[in-house]
Amino acid sequence: MQLTNSTTHYGAITRFLHWSVFLLLVHQYLGANLMTRIESGKTLFWLTQNSYYNGHKSIGLVVLALVALRFAWRRLTPLPDWAPTLTPAERTISHWNEMLLYGCLMLMPVSGYLFVMAGDYGIKLFGWHDLPNPIGKQEGLAVLARIVHIVISYVTVIVVAWHVGLGLKHQIFDRDRFLDRMLPFIRR
Repeated sequence: MQLTNSTTHYGAITRFLHWSVFLLLVHQYLGANLMTRIESGKTLFWLTQNSYYNGHKSIGLVVLALVALRFAWRRLTPLPDWAPTLTPAERTISHWNEMLLYGCLMLMPVSGYLFVMAGDYGIKLFGWHDLPNPIGKQEGLAVLARIVHIVISYVTVIVVAWHVGLGLKHQIFDRDRFLDRMLPFIRR
């Protein structure tokens, strides 16, 4: 498999970054739903609420790093040409959807970081190391960052749903093998 993008397909690096971020987002979504529903002091799947929160915060920082790397890679390497089966409207919407998705994927972990630091909750990185708090306790910032984090999470779900929906529409209904450009382990 080619490492870089070609004119018709995404390369292995782009695919790795795409699917890593997607899988971590799914993990974050499920983890957020578990951690906000489990009672303090209780365990679920052998983990406490605190374990879920720490994992969520740590993975959020990994997502931020991967998205920054992905955005840099996106800027440094040419993209494949538009799929010939996309209509002009789908191309326009997909372009804006991609920009919105990158914004959400950057803003969500940043707002989460600001929330936990300004709220003085802190981050114990993967349960091993307490990260320093360069912000200090600031209740107003914590409240604002929490609201932004929640709103952006809903916007992200909508944007991802459009992204997935378009791919599935082309793959299942149009039968144009549209997803072969990005699916892992597909041979050209």
